[in-house]
Amino acid sequence: MRLFLSLPVLGLVLFMALEGPAPAQAAPDFTGTLEGLPAKLKEFGSTLEDKARAAIEHIKQSDLPTKTRNWFSETVSKMREKLKATFS
Repeated sequence: MRLFLSLPVLGLVLFMALEGPAPAQAAPDFTGTLEGLPAKLKEFGSTLEDKARAAIEHIKQSDLPTKTRNWFSETVSKMREKLKATFS
């Protein structure tokens, strides 16, 4: 019974696969793709530049670098004090 049902399904799947792509799924023209490539790359570059500038500006305006610098300085000074106390 299973074989009797699976053979028509397998036949239908093979028929659909061998039929080829539908017209809407056909591959686009390669020259058309190459013509639009410089414009897309320029748009991508400008978008990336804008996002990078915004991220750098956000980092400059945040207090994270200052907090990190202060924490690092405090940690190094504590280590120096401990080393002085240990080896003095």
